[in-house]
Amino acid sequence: MQLRKSAVLWFFIYCFGFFSVFASVDGPSVSLKTVGIIKRFEGFRAAVYDDCAGHKTIGYGHLITRSDGDLASRVLSESEGQTLLMTDIQTKANILPNVSVSLSQNQFDALTSLCFNIGTKAFSGSDVLKRVNAGEIIEAYEYFGHWRRAGGEIVDGLMKRRFAELFIFADNILNPEDDRAPSIQWGTAPMEITDGNWTRLRKRPGLLREAVEIYQAYKAT
Repeated sequence: MQLRKSAVLWFFIYCFGFFSVFASVDGPSVSLKTVGIIKRFEGFRAAVYDDCAGHKTIGYGHLITRSDGDLASRVLSESEGQTLLMTDIQTKANILPNVSVSLSQNQFDALTSLCFNIGTKAFSGSDVLKRVNAGEIIEAYEYFGHWRRAGGEIVDGLMKRRFAELFIFADNILNPEDDRAPSIQWGTAPMEITDGNWTRLRKRPGLLREAVEIYQAYKAT
């Protein structure tokens, strides 16, 4: 029944470009762009696989739990994967109950993607969210790169994702082509964690190029 309901929601998103399940009256909502950026980051896998943290996963980044029954032994169609994704966005990435300030659509999309990846519990206690809720948007930039580890190790794919999310969050404000760290661009003292992340990313031009490409594809959607 839950999958069927999610399929109906996906139909409305596809036809109308948005829905307001999580939205305030005049705030941003989950849209095709929101779903599209998460799909881009997660990729689709029809059969079960281990994610970078060793968790059993299927479809568009769906973590398999005991409540999923025989899902681990199945091969999913992409349509089934999309249905699972919509369910996961509803249950794993509903950020608005934790956000106390107004967000633009691009800020909403970036934070939803971050929440989908790290989980609601981690997101609700994150320094990214704390800074956003305090109205310290520029300071919030500094903390995206904090979530770059899996199993205690820095993962290049997570670095790429965090900076792509940051570019989306800071759309038309932060210049991804600028060689300086985000804090330096704004004339504030660099935080060690951000400066180190930026330096690491700059030493991997392929990762940076992919992060910028993801951001540009988001803008073109």
